[in-house]
Amino acid sequence: MWLLFLLCLLLLALVLQGRGLKGSQGRLPPGPMPLPLLGNLLQLGPSGLDKRLMELSRRFGSVFTVRLGPQPFVVLSGSSALREALLLQADTFGGRGGMASFDRCTLGKGIVFSNGHLWHTLRTFTVGALKKLGLGTRSIEERIREEAAALVQELAVTKEVPFNPLRHIRNAVANVICSVVFGERYTYEDPDFRTLLDLLNDNFQILSSQWGQMYNIFPSLLDWIPGPHHRIFSNFKKLQAFISEEIQKHKERRQPEEPRNFIDFFLDQMEKEKQDPRTHFYLETLVMTTHNLFFGGTETTSTTIHYGLLILLKYPNIAEKMQEEIDSMVGRARPPCLEDRDRLPYTNAVIHEIQRFISVVPMGLPHILTQDTHFRGHFLTKGTNIIPLLISAHQDPTQFKDPENFNPNNFLDDEGAFQNNEAFMPFALGKRICLGAGLARMEIFLFLTTILQHFTLCAVKRPEEIDLSPKSTGLGNVSPPYELRLKPR
Repeated sequence: MWLLFLLCLLLLALVLQGRGLKGSQGRLPPGPMPLPLLGNLLQLGPSGLDKRLMELSRRFGSVFTVRLGPQPFVVLSGSSALREALLLQADTFGGRGGMASFDRCTLGKGIVFSNGHLWHTLRTFTVGALKKLGLGTRSIEERIREEAAALVQELAVTKEVPFNPLRHIRNAVANVICSVVFGERYTYEDPDFRTLLDLLNDNFQILSSQWGQMYNIFPSLLDWIPGPHHRIFSNFKKLQAFISEEIQKHKERRQPEEPRNFIDFFLDQMEKEKQDPRTHFYLETLVMTTHNLFFGGTETTSTTIHYGLLILLKYPNIAEKMQEEIDSMVGRARPPCLEDRDRLPYTNAVIHEIQRFISVVPMGLPHILTQDTHFRGHFLTKGTNIIPLLISAHQDPTQFKDPENFNPNNFLDDEGAFQNNEAFMPFALGKRICLGAGLARMEIFLFLTTILQHFTLCAVKRPEEIDLSPKSTGLGNVSPPYELRLKPR
């Protein structure tokens, strides 16, 4: 609360200096009464913003307005409203809203936070390049399975000594995206690689903290306040330097028209369009897009797997049932493959329930309306900021049984067969669905099943003492730190 108090004083000072608020966006859906300058921040509190928004949705319905500072946001809550907006009005709700921290880093040049023709061009190109590199095919599956085998070897070295598996998981997940983007993998002990992953994780943690949230609401103020949020930008500069160095290496050794990785594909396109004054293919755009792919392809997936192992420590009977199914349908003579998903309905259900339960990006990324629209009895104007409250779909009591608790039966029918649910949307929906959704699904399944095939998970605490509450919530739900022991099977 001290930070909010300090912000109140600073904001008051700005008003006294004659700085005004942004103009009104006209009539907005109802919501809690805001305070001048602070908006609804005092009602929402300094942490657990997603939970507070869930509470407000029970009062104001599936479409309501909150003000984060002076800026109004329309919140979409519940699986029905989210699907209606992001799928049925995909173009209208398909703009990307701003986040001050990312805007300052990427300047709107990457694929995630760009809009209009730039975004459409980059997305079309990136999807095509990733498909040519094997995304969604057996070749990328083989890369993941090879990395899963390497991960098992690294985990075996722990020899039943308690440890936090986060670094090992991040290394494995990052190596998959590295093989696609850079065309190579790194050893788990490579100091530069470990530093790179530490920078990515540090940014994810800060962006998911109160500091990160406050920066995105009051960037001009937080620029003057000491705190860990400043590391976001120093970390990004180091990441940018690493990516730029990798790009330079590719420029020196690549064979034109014979691309072997994403950077090669982009460099070829830069060469093709170098005389086109309307081109979007510049070196700076490549750096930003590579960062987007690397950040997005590492942190959320590794967090999901890391969090998933903690959940299985708390519910050892579920882990045991998964292992029984894996032993019965896959055995131990060969590693699991994607075709095994249909043979492992219970395991598949548990993995889906892990993603539902943790809602790794609980509020999604901000959207913005690209045109005026009528939506559920409200007239929303072009430029309106939208929060797609993804966690509200995952905790929708009309879609899931006892949604606040972990229950694999949410994805099983009465006969024990796997059953998907349209309210399941961990990667968002519509035109802004996560580019790496298919890759993430493959990694989560193959890494978790391979770990369970080789090891019994042993908790260092009693299951009832394990707290599944996230370490922090902001951009993402950060898994709490923990240790476990791995007993070879």
